Amino acid sequence: MNNNYNRWIELGLEKGLTDIEIHINEKTNLMINVYNQKVEQNEISKMKTAKIKGIFNGKVSFVSVENLSDNNISLMIDHLIDSAKHITANEPAIIYEGSNNYLKDDTDRFDFSKINTLDKIKLMKEIERGILNNPLVETVSDISYNEVETKTKIINSKGLNLERHNTYAMIYTNATYKKNNQVKSGMSYQIVNKYDDIDKNHLINDNIINGTSQLGASTIKSNKYPVIIDKEQVGDLISSFSSIFSGEAAYRNLTKLQDKENEIIASSIVNLIDSPMHKESIFKYPFDNEGVACKERYWIKQGVFTGFSHNLKTAKIFKTNSTGNGFFNSITPTNLVLEPGPFSFDELVVSIKDGVYITDLIGLHAGVETVSGDFSLQAAGFLIKNGQITKPVDMIVVSGNFYDLLKNITMIANDFKFGMSGVGSSSIKIKELMIAGE
Repeated sequence: MNNNYNRWIELGLEKGLTDIEIHINEKTNLMINVYNQKVEQNEISKMKTAKIKGIFNGKVSFVSVENLSDNNISLMIDHLIDSAKHITANEPAIIYEGSNNYLKDDTDRFDFSKINTLDKIKLMKEIERGILNNPLVETVSDISYNEVETKTKIINSKGLNLERHNTYAMIYTNATYKKNNQVKSGMSYQIVNKYDDIDKNHLINDNIINGTSQLGASTIKSNKYPVIIDKEQVGDLISSFSSIFSGEAAYRNLTKLQDKENEIIASSIVNLIDSPMHKESIFKYPFDNEGVACKERYWIKQGVFTGFSHNLKTAKIFKTNSTGNGFFNSITPTNLVLEPGPFSFDELVVSIKDGVYITDLIGLHAGVETVSGDFSLQAAGFLIKNGQITKPVDMIVVSGNFYDLLKNITMIANDFKFGMSGVGSSSIKIKELMIAGE
């Protein structure tokens, strides 16, 4: 197939493109759903798509295509050229020749297809039965297994030729629990790169704990409280505000970090790192989608903002180098990590006399304003009294400002985990946040 890609490059150059790049993505996905001990879905899909980037008369344009026949590619290159003719923005048009060195991905990719599908279904049924054994459970609404293999290839007219490969499986559970007419949801999940890493008992117990621990929850008095935020919610919050660290946000005046490079923006214990090959991450990124080598880089080091992340376009605008964060014409982190601290989670709790432990933040997409940093989010969790987690709380709203929150982090735990947001974090203690209740 490589010969086809080379033919496409030759065709693009013949049609008048200055440079052309082919981005191929192959994805195989297996989805299984079990409900009430019956298989509701067992579906496998395979997709191969191409994204073509070309420069015509100094303007860069893109087309995406699923039909990879030579005739259709020729037609799509014509569309790309026509699109470039109508672009009036005066922004850099770059196709990259390649980096000198790339991080090596030595990950042993597991072939999940070697595991019999019946064994996967059996596992899911066992998890469902385990959750249903709890006397407070009403229903198990979702037991899903999602198995993914992706292959990415980038080849261009400047000689770039790169490939990366990734496999993983995710198993997800959701159930409802009821006590005294109060209903709460329980959720658990695991993302693994080896089938044997799936922990059935962990999935069952996490779901039950998450669902039953909030039964009996009530609101609390409105006030400012010292707060512990659970590690996964910290990751979600950081993910929601990650765009403020990008060169695109700086270029478009969408961040308050402009002109703050090398200035203190957070507590001195805060280290926020983009770590493309982090050992605990399922996903490894030796290069970004522009072919630039990814590398470990501090976004915040001991509270100091080190500078914006860039793709090729913003790097040229700001007269610097790409940081390897160019993914599909946007700037995003690879594996963003809040570096763990020296404290156990219990030590965070013991340090609080009267506070709140937040385990759920709701509405992160609607309740955050990235430019100002303000957020106002529905939340749930537990009251902390005299250094102990006590009763569950819900129907509260947590309000604050992300920039202030960074400065008010007083302790970071060592309970590190990569969450569903793709951000790795530990639980943190905040000096105080406004919580609205009754």
